[in-house]
Amino acid sequence: MSDRPALEGALAGVDAVVHLAGIPTEDTWDAIVAANMTGTKHLLEATAAAGVRHVLQASSIHAVGLVPEHDDEPASVLGDRLPRPDTYYGVSKGVMELLGSLFADRFGMTIVSARIGAFGVTPDSRRAQRMWSSPDDLARLVRATISIGTPGHHVVWAVSRNTGSVANLDAGARIGYHPEDDAASVVGPDGFAAMPPEDMRFLGGGMADLPLGAPRE
Repeated sequence: MSDRPALEGALAGVDAVVHLAGIPTEDTWDAIVAANMTGTKHLLEATAAAGVRHVLQASSIHAVGLVPEHDDEPASVLGDRLPRPDTYYGVSKGVMELLGSLFADRFGMTIVSARIGAFGVTPDSRRAQRMWSSPDDLARLVRATISIGTPGHHVVWAVSRNTGSVANLDAGARIGYHPEDDAASVVGPDGFAAMPPEDMRFLGGGMADLPLGAPRE
């Protein structure tokens, strides 16, 4: 992500980019800025210069991690609501979304910032059961992204159609993203009961209590 010649070489002849690179949790401010913010800037600059017009980039639930789950908020949280980050990591995802907006507007690109909840083959906690992103549904979002016909920036929930989820999928539906999987059908009632509990006060779960800038172990 910091090697511009390598990026330019990788983008030659490319029609679309799926940007999943970066630090995936809280870290020091300098590390987060270098990898997630500056790295995304480098990628989008190289992508625009190469004439690539479709980008799906990994935002995160932690961009809105301090939205309370149980207050006067709407019953479901729109994917495109303004950021309310829980960590420096969450801040970096909000910045990535702003960069997506900038490059979409300046260069006529189609950029989707996907707020991923809990990605994996199966969910591994009660929170993940509500905000799970299945591999198949993430693939559906990639296909939806490359099928968008007009330039623009879109912030959407990259989560499956999970029973009990607070994720409002309307923003995704507007770009043709229609998830089909449900964590409840994968885990089953017995599996859900056996899952470890997790902090459910905020969308960001336990990340909301991490010390800011705590380095990765």
